[in-house]
Amino acid sequence: MTKIFNKKLLRPSQFVLIGDQVLIVLGFMSSLLAYYRLLSINEFPLHTIFYRVLIHSTIAVTAWIVFGVYRKVIRFFTSKDYLSIIGILIVVHIISLLTGFLFPSKHQFKHESEIFLISFFISTIYIISSRFIISYLYFYYSRSKKIDGQKKLLIYGAGELGVFLKKSILTQNPDDFKIVGFLDDDRKKIGRFIGGIKVMDASKNLKGLIEQYGITDVILANKTITPIRKAKFLEDALALNIRVKEISSIQSLFNSNFNINKLSNIDINDLMNRKPIELYDEHVVESLKDKTVLVTGAAGSIGSEIVRKLSEHNASLIICVDFSESALYDLEQELKRNHPQLAYRFYLTDIRNEKLVENIFEEYKPDFIYHAAAYKHVPLMEQFPWEAVKTNVFATWSVVKLAIAHKAEKFVFVSSDKAVNPTSVMGATKRLAEIIVQAYASTNTETSFVVTRFGNVLGSNGSVVPLFKKQIQNGGPVTVTHPEMIRYFMTIAEACQLVLEASVMADGGEVFVFDMGEPVKIVDLAKNMIRLAGYTPDVEIKIEFIGERPGEKLYEEVFSKDEKMKQTHHEKIMISAENIVEFGQATNIIEKLKSLDGYYEPELYRVLLKDLIPEYQSVAGNNKVVNYKIGNKINQYKFQN
Repeated sequence: MTKIFNKKLLRPSQFVLIGDQVLIVLGFMSSLLAYYRLLSINEFPLHTIFYRVLIHSTIAVTAWIVFGVYRKVIRFFTSKDYLSIIGILIVVHIISLLTGFLFPSKHQFKHESEIFLISFFISTIYIISSRFIISYLYFYYSRSKKIDGQKKLLIYGAGELGVFLKKSILTQNPDDFKIVGFLDDDRKKIGRFIGGIKVMDASKNLKGLIEQYGITDVILANKTITPIRKAKFLEDALALNIRVKEISSIQSLFNSNFNINKLSNIDINDLMNRKPIELYDEHVVESLKDKTVLVTGAAGSIGSEIVRKLSEHNASLIICVDFSESALYDLEQELKRNHPQLAYRFYLTDIRNEKLVENIFEEYKPDFIYHAAAYKHVPLMEQFPWEAVKTNVFATWSVVKLAIAHKAEKFVFVSSDKAVNPTSVMGATKRLAEIIVQAYASTNTETSFVVTRFGNVLGSNGSVVPLFKKQIQNGGPVTVTHPEMIRYFMTIAEACQLVLEASVMADGGEVFVFDMGEPVKIVDLAKNMIRLAGYTPDVEIKIEFIGERPGEKLYEEVFSKDEKMKQTHHEKIMISAENIVEFGQATNIIEKLKSLDGYYEPELYRVLLKDLIPEYQSVAGNNKVVNYKIGNKINQYKFQN
């Protein structure tokens, strides 16, 4: 007993022990009062009561210590703990009843079983009620305290995940968060209460709820929400300058390192207000099975994702070619770690070195070629157009010829929407590469050639997303070229699905184009990224407009007005039914571009690109769109004279 009660101040558990024994004694006394004064009128046997109360309390104290009841924290009691107390009280009353037979008859009650049965029920009510009252007072006091910086929270999702999240917050972060309510779209749940917290309509008057309750944070805990509904909710919520985060799974709640303040931010991909594009993998897997596949630009954003997808499709050998040492090394380590059973070859090679690339073709004779290697930074290519020509045009031409010479089955060229009505050197060189691929497709070769064309890829190297992330991490400002600048966006996974799908469904000569939904304003993307990071646009993180960069359009197109589009078996994939490109066009392109070999004057390249691509409209030094052929400034893209 000295370990239970020491000379220091009583601990909470010791108060629980004493309080419970007082309640048990009161329960026993209440049963005697009920029996001797309510059920019948008899004289109290004071001596018997004294001895039996002493014995009863001793048994109760012993049971409480043996079973450790007093050590359990009351506010965390569960139904299992309450059932345990009821069982212990049954044991206490049975033992106390049986010890009565050890006393002389004068110290025995006339109707012991009735008295102890009443005592059991009253004591159970006292003990359990006391715990309910203490728990309620604790949580009421905790909620009513004025805590500086306390965040007012809504949980989107009143299902299993949301309920578990609520319990975790109340257990681990009761002082940091005040849960105002649940949000849900299920009509059966709206208006009901879960654990004392109301379920509110997520699709009705979100702004009113935020303002009424002063909401600062929303946590998504709903794994059944559709992508379109999620994007719409995020768009509405972020516009109200509240922080939005997401819980991934119930398992993460049981992680010993789980911290509600370190929940993952919403992925920028979730803001795409359309259904994710899903393609059918079965025939892709079958077509790539046991094939030797070559991927150029394999360490880049698109190339590396293509390699990852190929690794899931049981290609017999994947050859990865790239000129970036660190990126290729990282890809090699990743693939060896995740797919040790697959065969890979990694070549640190400049795709413009035709001899080195030819050696790779001669050794492995690839069946499929995915040509993703390219220079794609628009402003840089305006300064160094000869580099864009060498990589985007000459290298493509070289790989096309090698594919034919070694009888590859498919050649898939990864193009860009900047190739449509180009205003930049980068876009113009990609368009020339398209023409070359289509020109060779018109010849009678064993190789099928196909072009895939899509818009900006979220998170890819050189896209605005990584740039904005760095600028936000540095405290701003976030730089946007023009308030009206818009772009089509897709995810890296979607882009790679298109490339793989095109490689197996193409007959040869097609240009595959994605239906990417509605274009996105770049300034809106910047604002949403700032909000996702937990800041307020133009207050905590400034947005600056720096003007269009050389070669940029205000908007992009995925096909020109002269191209006729036709549907495929997938609603999101279209084929551009372009006019057949004659082989002589490819020869003309190469010969004219080779005539500039050794010249490093950007203007010369722009003039020649205009000659080769009539629809090309270069951006001159004064950032005005200039038609070199007629020498007149035009306003097609809303540039002011």
